Amino acid sequence: NNDKISVRFRTDNKYDVVNMDYIAMNTIRALVGTFAPTMSPTMSPTDTPTTFPTQIPTMSPTLTPTISPTVTPTSNRTGDANLLTLITVEPQSCSISDQPLSVLDVNDQFGNEDDWNKYIEISTIFLRLTVIFEFQTNPADTIETLTLTANTLGEVKSSQRQLFEIRNQVSDQWEYLGDNTESTGWNAWFFWNFTLDTNVDEYMNNDKISVRFRTDNKYDVVNMDYIAMHTTTNTVETFVPTLSPTDGVTDSIWKPKASDRLTWQWQLSGDIDTSFDVDMYDIDLFDVSIETIDFLKSEGRIVVCYFSAGSYEGWRDDWREFFPDITDDNYEEDVPPFANKMSGWDERWLDIRYIDLLEPIMRSRLQLAKDKGCDAVEPDNMDAYANGDETGLDLTGDDQLAYNIFIANAAHDVGLSVGIKNDVDQLDVLVNYFDWALNEQCFEYDECDTYDSFVDVDKAVFGVEYVGLAAVFCLEANNGNLSWLKKRLSLDAYRIGCEDFI
Repeated sequence: NNDKISVRFRTDNKYDVVNMDYIAMNTIRALVGTFAPTMSPTMSPTDTPTTFPTQIPTMSPTLTPTISPTVTPTSNRTGDANLLTLITVEPQSCSISDQPLSVLDVNDQFGNEDDWNKYIEISTIFLRLTVIFEFQTNPADTIETLTLTANTLGEVKSSQRQLFEIRNQVSDQWEYLGDNTESTGWNAWFFWNFTLDTNVDEYMNNDKISVRFRTDNKYDVVNMDYIAMHTTTNTVETFVPTLSPTDGVTDSIWKPKASDRLTWQWQLSGDIDTSFDVDMYDIDLFDVSIETIDFLKSEGRIVVCYFSAGSYEGWRDDWREFFPDITDDNYEEDVPPFANKMSGWDERWLDIRYIDLLEPIMRSRLQLAKDKGCDAVEPDNMDAYANGDETGLDLTGDDQLAYNIFIANAAHDVGLSVGIKNDVDQLDVLVNYFDWALNEQCFEYDECDTYDSFVDVDKAVFGVEYVGLAAVFCLEANNGNLSWLKKRLSLDAYRIGCEDFI
């Protein structure tokens, strides 16, 4: 900003002092070589450096490319019947780094993460990058669709075009799937997703499918964290949908900042008390009238509308609209996407793997929120995978990520801000797709530090405690830029806001 870069060092409490011996900012420009950290200069305690330390990259005198032979992965990617086995990785006129190819089995690099042990680096010096991946199909399967997903980090398209192609065995040609037009370059990992649903048998040769990844020049390396080929027959799809991080969301969407320490009220029962002088109200999507929403907005309030995205509430009329077999408030049939009863509530968990069945009703609810004038939505029950003892389902973390990211994308599609409710174990990933977060009882359960991933990028975190002294937890909440309340479990109008303890 105006040729300045700001860095913040902080702690999460005032427990003790911190001693700092050294801090510096180094830059690397368009030089090829190895950059080493600046070494501590030999100085007496009274010496004062007159300039910041510098470091000149070390240049290799001669660079000779090492061409990697065809490699057979050691992992068979077992455990997902719809996930094809990656049987060969063939670099052509390029090389790949030494990591085991099993790192490609797991999609675990997001944002600007850079764990060298979790991806491969594809590099070249004289020619463009080209790698062919070959997948093994099951000859007994009748395949209806093919879906290729991958996760890469590299240049923007204007510097280096990257593209995926698939081999059509009938025409004997490579067919274009897509390129890195939407990539933000080295700023963030880019998730690719392509689905083929016509003439899929043309891409199979002796039960094998070939995919080619290539670039149009040798400008830079490309890191690859993940690649997979899924098929569908008549089974549930579990792959992650196309991702659209919040960085690409239109500026008109509400993006609350943690540093603003916004005040708020959360009321989901009783007549809405509109008298609180707060920045935001979180209220029920179905039960609150358009007139109340309009009044709150006329008073300058942001309006967040609550609905359950992960459970069946039989009293919500839209279930009958989208599921004609439901005729009353107590649907008990054991059919997808309905799962077991939720403990302590008159609700049933949803099998979130059935996005195709849930998408119409969830998109309808988001459109209703938009039509009623809501600025944002709070989808609830977004952590079914962590409640397997209740759901009766064998859900995985990837299942939950797929569904939660689908909800985030769908909200952004209609111009709504969206927050992630609880799901504390996946926040490091979800921070890239949700605009803010909401938590219940993180001070009670000692898990508030998991929200550092949001606060560190200045995304607001709203929360409540139902037990404990507000005078105690509010001090810590305010110190950590968390917007907290003391509420009753009924979530009626009663509130104690932590802004009163600043």
